[in-house]
Amino acid sequence: MLRRFVCILTAIAMIFCLSLSNFAGLTVFADDEETYSEITSSSNVLTSGTYKLTSDVTLSKYLQIESGVEVTLDLNGYKLSNSNSYVIRIYGTLNLIDSSTNCAGSVVNTSTTTNTYGIRMVGGTLNMQGGTVSGAYGIHAYSGECAININGGTVEGTKNSTIRYQTSSGSLTISGTNRVEISSKGTSTSIYGIDLSSGTVTSSISNPNTYVSAYSSNLAIKVSSSKNITITAGHYSTTVKSYVPDGYTCSETDDADYPYVVTADVELPSLYGETLTLDGSVGVTYYFNMTDQTDPDAYTLVASIDGTDETQTVSATGSMTVDDAIYYRYTVYVNPTQFSSTISAYLTDGTNSTATYDYSVATYCTKAIERGWDESDLCKALLNYGDYVTAYYSGISTCSLDGVDGWTDPVAGEWTADLSEYSGTETEGTAKALLLGDSVVIRVYMTSDVASESDVFTVGGTVLEKQALENESYAYYVEFKVSAKNMSKTFTVMKNGDEFTSYSVLSYVNNVINADSSDTALSNLCKAIYYYSVAADDYTGWQ
Repeated sequence: MLRRFVCILTAIAMIFCLSLSNFAGLTVFADDEETYSEITSSSNVLTSGTYKLTSDVTLSKYLQIESGVEVTLDLNGYKLSNSNSYVIRIYGTLNLIDSSTNCAGSVVNTSTTTNTYGIRMVGGTLNMQGGTVSGAYGIHAYSGECAININGGTVEGTKNSTIRYQTSSGSLTISGTNRVEISSKGTSTSIYGIDLSSGTVTSSISNPNTYVSAYSSNLAIKVSSSKNITITAGHYSTTVKSYVPDGYTCSETDDADYPYVVTADVELPSLYGETLTLDGSVGVTYYFNMTDQTDPDAYTLVASIDGTDETQTVSATGSMTVDDAIYYRYTVYVNPTQFSSTISAYLTDGTNSTATYDYSVATYCTKAIERGWDESDLCKALLNYGDYVTAYYSGISTCSLDGVDGWTDPVAGEWTADLSEYSGTETEGTAKALLLGDSVVIRVYMTSDVASESDVFTVGGTVLEKQALENESYAYYVEFKVSAKNMSKTFTVMKNGDEFTSYSVLSYVNNVINADSSDTALSNLCKAIYYYSVAADDYTGWQ
């Protein structure tokens, strides 16, 4: 009975723990404790305060923010749309954010005509920190003193320039380090990503994760003869050399979409190499040469994973010295369903940034397999494990090794492994689960009969943080990460210095495979974990 319960509990736990947290780092004006108002289809003139979408809303008119009024609008992952001249008209101040985990919120003008707008400004200020704004023109500064400040999100111009200043004065500032995309989809020769050809708009772009593009050879940025713009960072579809000040360079790269990159003329840390990280979590570790840096600790690695809105900001996890050269290591973690995803990462001290480097777990593993490196068998088992995790959760295979020379999927063969020694200790008042998110984690649930608030639990001398549960069956749980090379190890959990219970990754695998269950996908995943653990045991080149 306990084994069946463990399997059920584990399956539920795996579902909740596979998703990674969002590390976008946006400044959120609103939070769950703050009172907010909802936007409905009949909403029009907004008063000062915070508004939050709780569903997709199609406006019958448009939202208007009067002069002297400050509004915070949280898109919350939903779409705000209409097909009128504009979705939002600003005279006052709008703080546009998206607090959802998937950052899918949007302001969309669905009109098919060319002179319509996502947001039109008639003076006032727009502070954009997330979401997407889309229209024939994305954002249009029409008249008055207009200030646009962007440090996160996407702006799309579907038929015309994406951000256009028609007014004679104002400012455009793109700062921070969150990804900013400004993309013009229009195909006319007079359409630009950013159009500052009217007036004397004061503008600056200092965000290294800015991406500005326009159709074909159209200018990414069009500026009036006064050239009142300073660009010190970012990626562009056409050259912006004319707007780059002394001390910075606009360089041409091999990137087909954004071939021009602006960086500071300073000696930045250089990428020495990358390697696979197999310490319980799986990811990629970047090594940067810090030998000539006066303040290497000032740098952090900013990474994003394609297909998601996740951003990780990573500090160095250690350093090493080789032949008098100093190297710092930065690790980006992914969950098993993201082994084929591209990690895009750059190093920054907040002012200066390196180029963006693309990498993935699958890239490393495939290279190791093709070149016959010592870790090739481990890489095969790792990708197979990722393949079965993905199959279990979504039915989509992303890391299949079918057709790779010398590789036969052992899961598809006859199961002959005897894991009876890993049955684990059946301790009264406990249930044990395995969590498969970005790390392999063993979790032990305990009833109030066997655990209290004052009890201290440890594994290998490390104190485990005890979490309280509001649950009819269990009052607390503790958990600990297991490295790939220790999947076959049985861990003993100590309670107040005495042996309490034991468990291992293979205890979980044994329980699932030998349970009376028709869940073939889960059983196959557990077999893949077993073969991964065998390969990890055989591999001796651990970092």
